[in-house]
Amino acid sequence: MSYSDFRSYLIRLQNEYGSDVRIHWPVIDIEAITALDHSNVAGLQLADCGASAMAAAFEQDRYGNCEDRYLLNLKSRIYNRNENFLSYGLKIIPRVEDMDLSEEQIETVGKFKN
Repeated sequence: MSYSDFRSYLIRLQNEYGSDVRIHWPVIDIEAITALDHSNVAGLQLADCGASAMAAAFEQDRYGNCEDRYLLNLKSRIYNRNENFLSYGLKIIPRVEDMDLSEEQIETVGKFKN
């Protein structure tokens, strides 16, 4: 997702009045979102590990396979509410229902549904 797409997503969330979005907006400056050099920021390197695990779980390799073990190893560390990972800790865009997933990818999603 590009930075402009991410900003648009946050603005959309911010404008959804009456929804169940629980974000404390005064602490988020959407216009200040920027890129930093990951090689110098340990927190970003950890975020990269999580993003790479997610990518490996859902993006097929050149043989059409996905590797979900990295993501499953992180499952105990992913934020969830009542074992609901897909609404809280993992945001998959577009919605899972709107994607043409392989059986392997659907199986991986199932491991994160309650």
